[in-house]
Amino acid sequence: MTIERNKSVFLTPPVAVPDGNVDVSGGGRWKIWQNAGTKIDAPILGNGDLLAAVAGNARYPQLWFSTNDFWQMESAANWEFFHDNSVAKCDPAVGGGSPRPIGRMVFDIPEMEGAQWHTEQQFSTATTVTTLTDKKGKRCFMKSWAAAVENILVIEFETEKDLEIEYDFYFPDELGKGCETAADIWGYGESDNIQNGMFVGLVTGKPLQVKKIGGGIVSGYRQFSDYVDMPVKAGFAGCFLKEQNPDKIDMRDRNTCKKLKKGEKAIFVLPVRSWAKCSRPYEYAFSRARWINGENIKDLRERHLAWWKKFWSVSEISLDDPIIEQRYYLSKYMLASLSRDPEYPPNILGISTFDRPAWNGNYKINYNHQSPYLNLMVSGHFAQSDPHDAPYLKLMEISDEMCKRLLKHDGLYYPLGLGPHGMVSEALILHMKSPALHGALNMIFRYGITEDEDYAEKVYPFLRGVADFWEKDLVLRDGVYHVTGDGMHERTEENIRENGEPEDPVNTLGYLKTFFSWMPRISEALNLDAEKRDKWRTISENLAPYPKGTVRDIQNNPTLWKEVDVKLEELLPEELLDKEIFYDEGIGGKWSFHFPGNIMQIYPGSAIGLGSIPEELEVARNTVHIHAMAENALGKYEYEKECRKTGTVPEKNQHFYKAGAFNASNLSCLFFTAAVRVGYDPDIIWNEMKDMILQRGLPNGFLKENPHGIEQLNTVTDAIQEMMMQSYEGIIRIFPVWPRKNHPNAYFRGFRAWGGFEVDAGLKNGVIEQVTVLSHKGHICKIENPWPGKPVKIVYEFGRDDEICSGKVISINLHKEEKAILTEEGKVQ
Repeated sequence: MTIERNKSVFLTPPVAVPDGNVDVSGGGRWKIWQNAGTKIDAPILGNGDLLAAVAGNARYPQLWFSTNDFWQMESAANWEFFHDNSVAKCDPAVGGGSPRPIGRMVFDIPEMEGAQWHTEQQFSTATTVTTLTDKKGKRCFMKSWAAAVENILVIEFETEKDLEIEYDFYFPDELGKGCETAADIWGYGESDNIQNGMFVGLVTGKPLQVKKIGGGIVSGYRQFSDYVDMPVKAGFAGCFLKEQNPDKIDMRDRNTCKKLKKGEKAIFVLPVRSWAKCSRPYEYAFSRARWINGENIKDLRERHLAWWKKFWSVSEISLDDPIIEQRYYLSKYMLASLSRDPEYPPNILGISTFDRPAWNGNYKINYNHQSPYLNLMVSGHFAQSDPHDAPYLKLMEISDEMCKRLLKHDGLYYPLGLGPHGMVSEALILHMKSPALHGALNMIFRYGITEDEDYAEKVYPFLRGVADFWEKDLVLRDGVYHVTGDGMHERTEENIRENGEPEDPVNTLGYLKTFFSWMPRISEALNLDAEKRDKWRTISENLAPYPKGTVRDIQNNPTLWKEVDVKLEELLPEELLDKEIFYDEGIGGKWSFHFPGNIMQIYPGSAIGLGSIPEELEVARNTVHIHAMAENALGKYEYEKECRKTGTVPEKNQHFYKAGAFNASNLSCLFFTAAVRVGYDPDIIWNEMKDMILQRGLPNGFLKENPHGIEQLNTVTDAIQEMMMQSYEGIIRIFPVWPRKNHPNAYFRGFRAWGGFEVDAGLKNGVIEQVTVLSHKGHICKIENPWPGKPVKIVYEFGRDDEICSGKVISINLHKEEKAILTEEGKVQ
């Protein structure tokens, strides 16, 4: 399998743990996020619940760890009154509700002071090996893995020299031994760098933190139980494996030092338990650490390897570009490590290592939360994609109430920042009505690809609530449904006072088109709401047209933010100024230099694609192209301005001045796939992707100078998948947007296509070899002729006679679980 040749390499210790080392305060404008933590640069491992990051340095290698269910479960103080807050820039409606780290297990190895650090992560086995090499070339190996089937971290040490390993646990507020940054949760060290009353501990109650040492076991727990919606507790216990009878362990022995001779091996275990999974997490963790033995570890390892082998067997790709192939598998590895608990999806940053995460680390549902799960469905990894749904399903009751209070009608109206179990971490609305609708698209994708009626039944109440909202909220004028009071992106009260209430945002119109065209199909499959279907179809077919115009017409229109000191027309060649493009909103902002949201109706909206009418597709391509051209021109402009300002060449690479399209800090995770879906030049897409990886890519899958986290795991993965296969328009297209001349060899297996199909295909020397389609539902499969203008031979698995078909689109009538193989007629395989 191609997965076996892919891995990540970290040549130096992480430098952005625990705090992320990226300013997200906007130069102090968003004061709440000053000194807040962002995504980290460390190797990350996990099993979808227990998460860990390898950090520290060669003297103090350490694992920061937590679980997806360990949140300070405290809703925002004004959660019952979702706000468009006029003071949002300095005092957002947030509380202390955030995911929390448990702490770090630190290994002190004096003999490795000043040693070199080298870490490799093997994706196929989900194993992380850190090699510490001293000045004489002697090495100490630290192999770490998070057991796939139990919440336990295993660290295997092996040494080429005699050494001592002292181990101890530190809570997140404790400094020293490889960590010099902490959140001041107790309020002792208040300074100008931390806003008074803004940091954790003064916003809400403080954690209960207990550590114990006995019998060579370092154990303890962290607990949040006052001023919270729900109490939470996580217990842990760490020790080196003991082969003797645990009954004979002297619990008065506080020795936490392991001596290793040259050539010896030793295994350290760190069980972790939480209240969300068991009644007494500290006691369970301690007991597991005390009684676990070598046979248990062997069994855990075998089951761990089996789980990951099964995960990778679901689907695969092969590329002739090792850089992009590696990034594809890295993103899948990260998502498999981070996401599996159906009730607790990973937070926006992936893993919590800092007590003050930016944006409260919550599920930001105006695109950040939805994005990383999109690629998982095509690759068949539904156990990793389904956690997306939990925050929406848990908040339905209060969202319905808020809709009645604020808008005086029925339906589900969601705030911006969610947490688990109906928690509202960030009660802002910021003049957006689309976040719930955006989340509904992920659920429609999941159903459209699988036609899983059990899944549809689970999410249908939410989908119906979203439908109720828009039925009541849309404004009908002259037979056309308009969206009012909804911005394409976040708006403060100040922005609304200056520019008025926005209307007809292009992204929401696209979302609604897809949503209301699918609601009748889902309700029919479930035999529900037959009386609603005509109304839903009517809405889908009679929405306001997408706002559009030319660049020349919008030069005096305010953008989403006051972003740059140059006009859009000054960045573009004259021939592009009169090309039609999509605007952000019908009434309101028309364009943004840094937030290309006027492609979101393309992706993830799925309202425009290769099957769209030519005129609409041309406008979509123009929009993508002008964003891309403006990004390059703006990057050059800003770089040269910085050169003039300083009189020297900036230390920062020129690539980092590009922003607003492929390198948009907010929407790069969507822009690439949007470009693919409208058939933009595949060589440009490929080169931008590779350049971004080489210039900005961190070896853990995140991006340099981008504060966001797991949304970036969608950037390469879904773009590559859609370049290889598209199916959301009801027609399967094989390698529809692919740089065949420069990358003539590629292969994919196990991709899921809309309608319950599973597809394999290969490209050799720029020509498709054969296509295999398996139907899991027994539908007619429509596939665009992989060999345009030539007849297609179809061989059926169940022994039916072969067929020869021709035409632009081939229709294949497949039985349930039947497979068909398509080849070019007359060509020798």
